[in-house]
Amino acid sequence: MYQPGPVVIMTQPQSFPMTGLPAAGANFPASLQILAQTDFVQMKRDLSLIKCCIGWETNARYDILDKDDHRLFYAVEKSDCCSRFQFWGRRGFDIRIFDNANVEVMRIRRHVKACQGVCCACSDCCAHEVMILAPVDEVAAHVQQQHACCKPSYSIMDAFERETLRVDGPCCVFYGIWACCKQKFKVKSRTVNAPGEGKITKVWSGILKEMCCCSDAKNFEIDCE
Repeated sequence: MYQPGPVVIMTQPQSFPMTGLPAAGANFPASLQILAQTDFVQMKRDLSLIKCCIGWETNARYDILDKDDHRLFYAVEKSDCCSRFQFWGRRGFDIRIFDNANVEVMRIRRHVKACQGVCCACSDCCAHEVMILAPVDEVAAHVQQQHACCKPSYSIMDAFERETLRVDGPCCVFYGIWACCKQKFKVKSRTVNAPGEGKITKVWSGILKEMCCCSDAKNFEIDCE
């Protein structure tokens, strides 16, 4: 069973002050309202001793934290061992996101893709796409990989597949010991008169973790400017 961290936030605010979030009374998990009160979120992956020792891919686990390292949510991947062994990063999965009361509030679903990569995204059958369900039986958003010559690019769409945000990455994305600096993905609004921009940053975890954990130590920061 997943063990919670030392500091957790058990109470949730009851308003939606941030533009773009569902209005009060919408069919939306109440505990997710805490995201409307913060402009900075961290995602830290738990290290797998099995992956580090024998290289066997396991279900990923993440802690979702605020800027003070207080845990807001935790995420657990659900995929079968055959997919993880055969398809690795191309595998399909469900990532289940729980609040600190162990209630599932969101689910991220991706289907397996036989091909992948920036250039392969020109074909819909090869472009990665994830579906966001919140609550877990209702589609809230989609994220789809876009065709680009060298920079990774993703469209964030609402439940009706209307693009609201675009995420553009750097020319080269490195992993493991080669990723010795922060790699920033810019988030831009596609909505007229929308406030601000943001960025998603892949954070360098340190040479020891990156080397020993086979690039499994993936940490991210999400900053809404």
